[in-house]
Amino acid sequence: QRRVPANATEPGHSRRCEKAGGAMRRAAKPMVSKPADTHTRARSAHPAYPPRFQLDAAHVPWRVPLSAYAPVEFVHPAVVANDCTSKPGGWADPVEPVRADILKRGSFEYDKLGLTVAFDEAGRPLNPVGRTGITNRGLLGKWGANHAADPIVTRRNPFKSGSPLEVVVIQRKDTGEWAIPGGMVDAGELVSATLRREFMEEAGNVPSEQRAKFEEMTKALFKASNAREVYRGYVDDPRNTDNAWMETVAMHFHCQPDLAKMLELRAGDDAAEVQWLEVGEHVEQYRKLYANHRVRVCCPV
Repeated sequence: QRRVPANATEPGHSRRCEKAGGAMRRAAKPMVSKPADTHTRARSAHPAYPPRFQLDAAHVPWRVPLSAYAPVEFVHPAVVANDCTSKPGGWADPVEPVRADILKRGSFEYDKLGLTVAFDEAGRPLNPVGRTGITNRGLLGKWGANHAADPIVTRRNPFKSGSPLEVVVIQRKDTGEWAIPGGMVDAGELVSATLRREFMEEAGNVPSEQRAKFEEMTKALFKASNAREVYRGYVDDPRNTDNAWMETVAMHFHCQPDLAKMLELRAGDDAAEVQWLEVGEHVEQYRKLYANHRVRVCCPV
């Protein structure tokens, strides 16, 4: 049986208010949080976001009182425009969170803690790690966990001395940073299908005459026997907010020598560039990978 965190607003749960900047606002009781050092990018700037309320690491956890906390309320217009209740095929949740939908979707990170998703007293889900300085959803379509899948594709470079280990990375169009390919898991879609689809979309923009060969190679690469899950959980992402956050399943796929020689990469519409990147702290682009992608690349090495 799952435990419910102290700040979950269940029927009969006591409520309290605290003053912040002269205004009365609802305050949730403390909950268990991960160490704040796993939550740095989620407090950083994003080009599409307003400035966040500034937090030091000590005040990230919900269990630490912060009466002066006055986060910025922000939801991107693109999210509002894609409300699934008003736009056919819309990819975003309704303006107001629906608790049943959020609980059904679940959270990898809350599952690790053995907890149900916690909500504040306004009925909004709470980031399992802690405060971010921004409330609402920002650029994320879902209240609570937004689930993605990331394929970590590696090879030993057959064309370089020593055959260094390399990983496929794409350059994001929104921030310009290098990252592992990946994307949101569509409703009802298998993670295995998402992994291959995202790799094809972001790294497989090959000419039509080479398409069949590329698809054959990626089918061999992404077969189930070649897959190894290396991470499932929270992503320290600059799009995260107090009420919406990224979680992912990262799967490792290693190219065999013959495939490593043949697999050519071309950036798709969702990426500015794509490349094989050498894995190692001596490589600046590797050290600066988007969000906590570097940690996940380290897993399969």
